[in-house]
Amino acid sequence: MKWSAKNKLSLITASCLVVGTFGLVASTTDVFKDSTSSITSVASEKKQAGVSQTITPKTLSIAKLMKQGLVQTYPGDPNLAKSAFRVDRLLSSPPKSLNLVAKDGHRFITVPFIMEDTSHHDGGYSMYKPNRFTLKDETGKEYESVDYVNRNEKAWKNTHQYFAPYRSQVDVVYQVPINKKTFVLFASSDAFAKTHTVKIEVD
Repeated sequence: MKWSAKNKLSLITASCLVVGTFGLVASTTDVFKDSTSSITSVASEKKQAGVSQTITPKTLSIAKLMKQGLVQTYPGDPNLAKSAFRVDRLLSSPPKSLNLVAKDGHRFITVPFIMEDTSHHDGGYSMYKPNRFTLKDETGKEYESVDYVNRNEKAWKNTHQYFAPYRSQVDVVYQVPINKKTFVLFASSDAFAKTHTVKIEVD
């Protein structure tokens, strides 16, 4: 078959167009790959920098929690027998007058808080809220009181006033999971100078 000069020119032009098209597609693909790689790299850098990282809650040891108190003690500690504030030995059960029923998988811890400041006789009062003291377990989970009984209404009034020099005893009840055995109680008040941490262990 004989090709005319015009046909040869058309064939050469078509070949150039095809080559050019493939070159454009290859170039576009390379650009897309570079862009994707760049985006992935930026995302990776952000993740490494902590921008998109999932933060796992820290597990706090009982020892670390105890160190948060200037006074570190336990229920019935004889070293604090003459202190203005202390925690007596745990009661075996909540006061019957409260008629409490524990949820499934939970139990009660009853903590007697003693406040007896004999150094003041001026008739004034100090801010004191033992019913607001909280417990924490080793994961840092906090437990608030569920109820309480005030054993001396002359010493503690209106849920926040301690009157010296009377002896106050407030039995505060907490509800905690049965599988948790050790807790740290945090006690802080205007009625006593230093923050107390109280290690509480149950069977």
